[in-house]
Amino acid sequence: MKRKLAVLLSLLSLILIFSPLSVHAKDYENEETLTSENIVVYNMDMEFCVYRKNYNEKVSPGSSVKIMTALLALEYFENRLDTIITVPATALRGLEGSAVLSLKEDEEISVLDLIHATLIAGMNDAANTLAFAIGGNMKNFVDLMNAKAKELGAFDTLYLNATGLSSSAYTTAYDTARIAAYAYENKLFMEICSKRFYTVAETNLHPAVTIYTRNSFLTPKSEYYYSNAEGMTTGYSNEDGAQLVCAASHGNYAYMCVAFGSKKDGTGTIGGYSDVKNLLAWASGNYAERKVLDRSQIICELPVRAGKDVAHVLIVPYKSVYAFLDKDEDLSKITLSEQLYYEKLNAPVQKGDCVGFVTVILDGLPIGSTPLIAKTNIRQSFGGGLLLGVEKVVTHPVFIAFFLIALPFLCSFIYKVRKKKLQKNDFQKPDA
Repeated sequence: MKRKLAVLLSLLSLILIFSPLSVHAKDYENEETLTSENIVVYNMDMEFCVYRKNYNEKVSPGSSVKIMTALLALEYFENRLDTIITVPATALRGLEGSAVLSLKEDEEISVLDLIHATLIAGMNDAANTLAFAIGGNMKNFVDLMNAKAKELGAFDTLYLNATGLSSSAYTTAYDTARIAAYAYENKLFMEICSKRFYTVAETNLHPAVTIYTRNSFLTPKSEYYYSNAEGMTTGYSNEDGAQLVCAASHGNYAYMCVAFGSKKDGTGTIGGYSDVKNLLAWASGNYAERKVLDRSQIICELPVRAGKDVAHVLIVPYKSVYAFLDKDEDLSKITLSEQLYYEKLNAPVQKGDCVGFVTVILDGLPIGSTPLIAKTNIRQSFGGGLLLGVEKVVTHPVFIAFFLIALPFLCSFIYKVRKKKLQKNDFQKPDA
């Protein structure tokens, strides 16, 4: 039973890992003020989506593509970030009018500098150079991007290049949140994308140059500055509006907010930045980790056979269950759904033996789960033990098979003995 508990815990963990981002997202009371068309606010500590708006609608990823580009570069060149790459001519084509580091063909530059230029300043020639260094050509690199997206559960995303420029690529706010949350776990990724500036080292064709962040959340002099922002990326196009991906910490929790589609108003202001800041403040003020099931709560009783002076054992949760919920959520609406492996147990029973699991349900949705275990030890009575032993023997498949094979011979033997007895009685009977 101990082994079964370990297996069940592993299965429950996998269910939580691969479950959707949200199971109990709430409405935002100021939703009418939002200018972004597609939004996800995701608590990365609890792996819980606290707000969603058109989160599965396919949109252009824009500059958010560079999150994946830099992420693949960091993983591919892990422990080799000082590798020097020679810039190919193919990495510089089709970038006219976009943000570039002004790299030249045959320029020699380190991987680390290219990743900084890609994440901090959104330099498209740096992103393309990384793509060609990893994939050999853009198609191979794009295949790696899309495979990684699927691996992370971003099933409604299609990348077509390393920059997000001029393509029919698509993603969703939901998918982007999944990818960004994964990138957040990479310490070096976050260290780089949270920098306000960086000096790219001198190359064989250029002197050293300092680049500055294009992320307005990180720029103190910007009207969009956000002191809680930790990094990620921002971008804007007249056709698709803003692509904002912002990581931020509030109190004990880290959040990721993805907001797509906000466009400039009459004054040139992009309301999506306010959307992000207001939603993150709202989430931190309205959500908290709450206990929804205490480990001491008795779920049920199970009958116990052959127990010494005891006929039942109490069943309790293996551990307390917590859920990330609205602070005003009415917990009296919670219901429990238990699944038991046995209708009854045989003594002896050990404290902690796994007998099933319980799911905590709120408004018809599961918000947590834990195994169910026996609360106490129960010893086996002597007489009961003998009866269980006999039962175990006579119900064993080997015994049953042996019995079925021996039964005809036994019947034949009994028949012969009885026949002889009858014949003997007939012989000894006196004549009339």
